Amino acid sequence: MRTPILAPLGLCTSLLAGVCAAQTPIRLDQTVSGTITSASPKADDGTPYDLYLYQGKAGERLRITMTSDAFDAYLAVGAVAAPACQEGCVTNDDGGGGTNAAMTVTVPAGGDLQIRANTIGAADTGAYSLSVAAAPAPARVTLRPVTLNRSMTGALGERSPRGDDDLPFDVWSVKGRAGQAVTIRLNADAFDPMVAFGSWSDGQFLQTLSDDDSGPGSNARLQATLDERGEGAVKVVGYSADSSGDYTLAVGDPPAPRPIKVQDAVIGESIRGRLDDTDPVTPEEEVAFDVYRIKGRPGQRVTVQMESAAFDPVLRWGVFEGDTLLQDTSDDDSGGGSSAKLTVTLDEDGIGRLVATSLDATPGVYTLSLVGAARIRDAR
Repeated sequence: MRTPILAPLGLCTSLLAGVCAAQTPIRLDQTVSGTITSASPKADDGTPYDLYLYQGKAGERLRITMTSDAFDAYLAVGAVAAPACQEGCVTNDDGGGGTNAAMTVTVPAGGDLQIRANTIGAADTGAYSLSVAAAPAPARVTLRPVTLNRSMTGALGERSPRGDDDLPFDVWSVKGRAGQAVTIRLNADAFDPMVAFGSWSDGQFLQTLSDDDSGPGSNARLQATLDERGEGAVKVVGYSADSSGDYTLAVGDPPAPRPIKVQDAVIGESIRGRLDDTDPVTPEEEVAFDVYRIKGRPGQRVTVQMESAAFDPVLRWGVFEGDTLLQDTSDDDSGGGSSAKLTVTLDEDGIGRLVATSLDATPGVYTLSLVGAARIRDAR
């Protein structure tokens, strides 16, 4: 049986919320069971919740976990967490793995911490478990040196350093030439990785650039420039608090430019092509592409479809200025499933430029088909 206490008047933050939600006290190293129902108080977004109050010491670090088999758990924690999240309040959806929520927080100056045990959906109800424990001391950050143009390996997990956002991370130091341009490639199969570039000063990482998914799949890519001393720092971060697993990091010279080879495409034919490491790539994302020149009549309309069992195809249409495509239009999946489909109009010379590529830099075989399309008639 939980004995609720009324919230202090200063914590009633919305007249629209009606009566202040009751707060149930919760202590360190305590686990409580609760049930959210349709009669539970509602947050500003209409989702039901239970509200808890932790009274501790300012600066105390806590690990708060909410689990449920009935719904997708959601936590909001701060000096004021309900009905709106304010005054330094932070939230978490899936830091506990699966649909469970977990986060590491610091008790604010007043010593009181509201914990809003919430659902993701406004119609969600059911039983849950909520626990509060002391958070382990954050691991010491140790800079690891990167060898340029060589793949380095690392791992994130429970023993990794964590920031105020509770995300695990590693920091690597980079040394090269003053003003050297480098490409940073971060790959991980076990978790969604993020990469940041900046500098390391007085035990702090100072970020200037970051990327989440410019590489293949959920991997990260970043173009950066070393400072006047030829130095920099790379931060590898897990996308969620429970990110763990091995990763590979490579920092080195940008890929050598590969000449663009334009292939002719005839209307009415089917072309079998392949994206691989011999093709030109986009400078930042390093995505391989093929270029086709379609010849026909001035103003002729053409429908192009691209299919592949190896990757998600993308079609781009436009003109080239040197090695740069000035894109007019593009398509990812209008062909059904992951197929790409575009209907385009040839220019006054009866020519058009088509780029065949993949969504996430995955190589492989593809098929390109070109058929004539009906003209667009003027409405009279």
